[in-house]
Amino acid sequence: MKNNILKKAAVFSLAMSMLAGCGETAQETAKEPESEMVGTAAATEEAQVQVDAGTLIGLKTGDLYSFRGIPYATAERFKSPEPVTEYENGYQLAFSWGPVSPQARTLSASASPNPYELLTPGNGTADLVGNENCQNLNVWTSDLSSQKPVIVFFHGGGLTSGSSGELSYYTGEYIAQSEDVVFVSVNHRLNVLGFLDLSAYGEEYRNSGIAGLEDCVEALRWVNRNIHAFGGDPDNVTIIGQSGGGDKVTTLACMPETENLFDKAVVMSGYYSDIPQAAGMAETAEMIEKIGLSEDEAAEALTEMPYEELLAASAGMNFDYARVGTGSFTEPFLDETGKMNEYAAKRTWIIGSTYSEFSDNSNIKIYGRQDGYYIDEISDAEVIERLEAMYGENGQAIYDAYSDAYPLHKKAEALFLNTIGANLWGRSWMIEPENGGLKQIDDNGVTVYSYVSAYKQPFFGGAVQFHTSDIPYMFNSADEVPYLIAGDEEHAHAMAHWMSSALASFAEDGNPSTDELEWRPYTAEDHATMVFDYESECRADHDAKIYDLIRSAQ
Repeated sequence: MKNNILKKAAVFSLAMSMLAGCGETAQETAKEPESEMVGTAAATEEAQVQVDAGTLIGLKTGDLYSFRGIPYATAERFKSPEPVTEYENGYQLAFSWGPVSPQARTLSASASPNPYELLTPGNGTADLVGNENCQNLNVWTSDLSSQKPVIVFFHGGGLTSGSSGELSYYTGEYIAQSEDVVFVSVNHRLNVLGFLDLSAYGEEYRNSGIAGLEDCVEALRWVNRNIHAFGGDPDNVTIIGQSGGGDKVTTLACMPETENLFDKAVVMSGYYSDIPQAAGMAETAEMIEKIGLSEDEAAEALTEMPYEELLAASAGMNFDYARVGTGSFTEPFLDETGKMNEYAAKRTWIIGSTYSEFSDNSNIKIYGRQDGYYIDEISDAEVIERLEAMYGENGQAIYDAYSDAYPLHKKAEALFLNTIGANLWGRSWMIEPENGGLKQIDDNGVTVYSYVSAYKQPFFGGAVQFHTSDIPYMFNSADEVPYLIAGDEEHAHAMAHWMSSALASFAEDGNPSTDELEWRPYTAEDHATMVFDYESECRADHDAKIYDLIRSAQ
């Protein structure tokens, strides 16, 4: 597939200047390619495939096949899922998004406008139809008879909210056309429906604390059984998750029943859980006591309780992390000694984050803050002053080091660096040389690739990459949000090409290098990170000095 990249001239005319490798003596820098939007103008037709439960009827537009809302399982509330074995009347329509897990946004009485709608654009009604029977998935492919690598996406929103169609750029239609992959996205149970631990209240509820993840396992089993009908290779599956989807990915990788369901994993601005099951059980007991139920009646009463009341009763509970010790999730991704879960260690990994994550400058405009500052509104002297307010005497040194790390960026952008202190989305901890996350993974003999998405988007005069903003580039769906890339489409399309082609290459054989960009794994000897930017390149320790200074100031 890598050799096919150069054949895709209809999508990208590649600019090959300044390509010199990513080794120690010569760095490889990719200049932006000229690009055209991936799109279709052909008439839409009906498309049918045969899966184990019957006939699926989806759509074909040009070279793109799409099948949405495919039911893969059913489940009673709080209980383990069962696979769908037969469609009613032998067929299933797959034209539209399926129902999503009930959540606050699906309850019209409690719904409220999303101030981040501009940055994380919704997808019409795709995430508004809530139904407890929400186990469904979507498939995009360009060839039903091939045997392509498969990418399975788990959405963000913690383990509390979101859906496979929540954001417009979650679509797999672009990457399924520009790259030789089959793209799948998954809906499953969330919040109190998917992660309330009732294991103390009956054997039938022993896995209720990870019911939502059991749904995800069932989705992967469906892929294993059926993806060949969509031109996918069931023996070459990569899972990818962003934010809370990253927790799903790391947890799924730790569960023994997934061992033969995927062999590669990507975590985008995500995390892993090391919170014990006892914490979830204690929260459940507290909730049951709060609403006045006895232990004997609790499970039955909660099973019959209307969802809106159940959600209200669970207010304040932490459903953002899977709980270690629940069901088959017996050991964390990394334990306190740095030992990696034995099943997670059998996979090859990409783990990355955005330039700023939650420290971005976009919220200044979104929330109309009057105390904020913006890149073009601040002098270098004020940048130093504010860095010193943030990092004390290290502020000046961070200012001085910034140009080496990000030579194509303004010094003011140093104010918006990712400052999360821990877990996989915390750049500072991940690259810490003595005991950081990347070093721990490498110490376990596991291949891991690191990236930072650093491209500054043009809207609002220059918005640093924030939490979720790398998704449309990774999935080559930036044209879904034209107002966010307007004025700098050339760089934006280049970013989308570089990131999506690297993902497709990784899905093919576990190596994200492409004909344009060599991407080395992170090792103890070579602290390599792919910096996706105006000019993308693989660099060693490009921001190490900055984060050494940040850590020492904290």
